[in-house]
Amino acid sequence: MTVVKNPIVAIKDNLLLTSDNNIWAYFQVSPKTITQNNPNAIQENKEQMANLMQLLAPYEDVELIMFPRTMNLSSKFTKLSEGFDKKNPDLGEYYSSETVNLLEREGTIYRPSFLLGVKIKDQYIAESLKELFNKLTTELVDEVLGFAGYEWIDGEELLDRMIEVSNEVTQLLYSFSIRPLDEKEMIYVNRLQYIRGMRHKIEDENHWQDIEDIQSAVIRPIKKGKGILKIEDELGESYLSILPIGNFPDNMSNMNIFQFAQNLNFPVEFRMKLHYPELMGSQGLQMRAGWLNNRFKDEQSDQEKHGDEPTDRVLTIRYLLKHMRERMNNGEPIIDWLGCFVVYGNTRQEVRQRSLTIIKLLSQSVKVCRGKNDQIKLFYKLLMGQSLGNQTHWKQRTNVAAIAELLFGTITELGMDSGWYIGRQDVVGLKGSKGEKTELEELIYASNKYVFLNPLAIAEGIKGALYDAPHMAVTGKTGKGKTFLVGLIFLYSSFLEAQSLFIDPKGEKKKWFMKLVNDPYYQQNYPLFIQHLNRINYVTLNVNKKRNYGVLDPFVYLDRIEAKQVAQDMIDELSPLGSNHKLKGAVLEGIQKVLTSRDAGEKVGLLHVVDWLEKHSDEKIHEYGRFLQLSITDSILRLGFSYGENNGLDFKEKTTVLEIQGLTLPKDDISLELYSDADRKALCLMISLGRFCEMFGKKDIEKKTAVYFTEAWVFNKSNSGRAIISSIARVGRSQMNQLVLDTQFIDDLGTEDEKGNYGVVFAFDEDSERDKILSHLGLERNEENRKEMKRMIKGQCWMRDIYGRVGKLNVHSLFEEFTEALKTTEKTSNSEAEEQVV
Repeated sequence: MTVVKNPIVAIKDNLLLTSDNNIWAYFQVSPKTITQNNPNAIQENKEQMANLMQLLAPYEDVELIMFPRTMNLSSKFTKLSEGFDKKNPDLGEYYSSETVNLLEREGTIYRPSFLLGVKIKDQYIAESLKELFNKLTTELVDEVLGFAGYEWIDGEELLDRMIEVSNEVTQLLYSFSIRPLDEKEMIYVNRLQYIRGMRHKIEDENHWQDIEDIQSAVIRPIKKGKGILKIEDELGESYLSILPIGNFPDNMSNMNIFQFAQNLNFPVEFRMKLHYPELMGSQGLQMRAGWLNNRFKDEQSDQEKHGDEPTDRVLTIRYLLKHMRERMNNGEPIIDWLGCFVVYGNTRQEVRQRSLTIIKLLSQSVKVCRGKNDQIKLFYKLLMGQSLGNQTHWKQRTNVAAIAELLFGTITELGMDSGWYIGRQDVVGLKGSKGEKTELEELIYASNKYVFLNPLAIAEGIKGALYDAPHMAVTGKTGKGKTFLVGLIFLYSSFLEAQSLFIDPKGEKKKWFMKLVNDPYYQQNYPLFIQHLNRINYVTLNVNKKRNYGVLDPFVYLDRIEAKQVAQDMIDELSPLGSNHKLKGAVLEGIQKVLTSRDAGEKVGLLHVVDWLEKHSDEKIHEYGRFLQLSITDSILRLGFSYGENNGLDFKEKTTVLEIQGLTLPKDDISLELYSDADRKALCLMISLGRFCEMFGKKDIEKKTAVYFTEAWVFNKSNSGRAIISSIARVGRSQMNQLVLDTQFIDDLGTEDEKGNYGVVFAFDEDSERDKILSHLGLERNEENRKEMKRMIKGQCWMRDIYGRVGKLNVHSLFEEFTEALKTTEKTSNSEAEEQVV
């Protein structure tokens, strides 16, 4: 191998040999997901990072890298396409392709990736190539040859000898979820330094064998516009600027630089070169700190002798020196470091604007410099395998705790690695252009943290998921965006190979879907989507049509045991019997008699029980039967009370939307005791409808099914209702069934044990139970989090994904036809005028 003026000489596995004869080992850091709403968890992470920094002190030189790794969105949808509806795959293919096109139109899609570099020392490493050559001469005579002016060394052989030392570092880092890179990854991350901002595929750039090919790009400063470099490669050209940190405040608490870099809506790297200087000895920091302390002590004394107050500068320096010496006396390392942002783009103007954005956003706390005259030097200084060395400009000196405050190796991610796009994680908060009145669209496009969800994959179980539960819950106050999100997930689910049932008691879905179907604009521009909406099986249970009598009658579609329980619950919800055991016993006796008749082959229904009660010889039982008969006759209850003249509900279609015409649900703020007759009739039918949904999920365990139940909060108004929701939730993975529950309160998800049935939870604000929501999501119940919820606008919610990660989601639909189909209200001139004023 010929030693040239390139920074890298050889790569072997995760090891790198530089032209300065240093060997570095590189590792992939598995990022830890945090949320800024959990300060205690963040503090724990900082303590772990400080511990890691302390353990690395013996190696003297370390490198921390965060870079945006290109995300191959097309390949993720290729995998997703395996689950598309086999009878209509074109629909899924179209919307997956359009999703990729629309998101990539905004720019390269990426995720933060973290690398840790450690310089390795061993008896085979010398200070110069000549010393190295001399050391190896006696041991590798057959493998070392001399050429005129050059030394021929088998770099890979040398790296092979370092594997044992590298393994020691690997063992040290294992408990921190840090693993060595493989050789292909090493090639790619080194190659990436020379093709920043250029479109490429990882698989095309990780196979280079010749070191010169990896480093083949031309790097040069542009003539017009100091502080910007131009990179030219066979892939194209790009521009970049390196922004060194000039200085930090004395107190670096909560600086979170790595989180800041991730939250920018353009790709940016943050790289740090760390060196642990010698503490003891004549040249050690301890000696120099003592000398500096004496110097500023004398300066303070002089100021006091002349009757002056010591300056803040002197007092601050003496305090910091005292603090530093105490830490050194306790054996805590001190770290010298250089930290730089690396910004790139397609044009110099783009790079300049992005650089100014970083400088401006950090101007209140951190001085970020342009480094206009040092771009080339900084470029090569930041390359992998380069030590901090004799760098003096922009060099910082801190302890390990200060490094930990920067939050290296942490991310704030939500959702799944593949799936349908449902929105973006919020990164702006109240920093939008209009504060609390900032529009959702601005908050959406300020973020590059896309959130993906594959509804059916949740039901299958995911390796590494914290919650092994197939169901999803969407909770919160009406008007916050729940219905839109549930509808969005439903539409995406309907593209997949599963049978879906959408329970829509209010009857809104069909109305809005049909409005779109009949609109000439959408017919012309989105024919594929219109065809899909037309394929949906819309079922409206209209009691005015006799064919619907008894479709929800439990005697028609349930077996004996379940029919008995549901019949009893329906009658009790209609007219609670409390502790009236006489009437309760009569109802049970009537149910038993009618079910016995059914067993004998007779066609029966729940009205036969009512007739039996009405004909009873006991006056009170007769009166009760008469009351039920009068309540049921000519009412919506005929959907659930019949003589068995019609078959029960039984859907074979792939996607069904079921609504009950004329059903008026009770208001959510009314207690059960104050329910009107109409309220009780609605609850009575919902009991049977809920049980039908349970049977829908059970009927074919070989087929994937999904039930979307809106207005589910009604069930929690009674014990029988709560029992039904609990039963539906228990029909889970073993029956290949998924429940998507749309309800108002987090308590509607059941007991503490039952809440674990929901692998994904979306929680919109509900002012009456903010603390309960925070507790359920695992967030701290503090005033900051309560205010965060209070400030949530329509379309914002907490999301807890299957991995247990929690963050604020800005719900977003990429497609105007989806947005129109999922509307729940029509804008008027009044609301439009208000928006313009705001």
